[in-house]
Amino acid sequence: MAEICERCNKSVDETARYDKHEVDKLLCFACISELDEYYSVTCAKCGKPAHLRGNLIEYENEKICPVCMDEIRIKEN
Repeated sequence: MAEICERCNKSVDETARYDKHEVDKLLCFACISELDEYYSVTCAKCGKPAHLRGNLIEYENEKICPVCMDEIRIKEN
């Protein structure tokens, strides 16, 4: 019997309870993977989670948060 993912609303074979990061829903495994990846990405300079610092910026082949990027730009000027 097909189940419905509470995030993407797609009919899938199986869902699982996801209760991390203030989310408590029945999700498909694609949505679970997407959320886990989103919350695991960190800034290469400060190591803080990217979701708390804004979108990462590509700088010298590294992903840097906007706060660290501002510090880099100040030092370069």
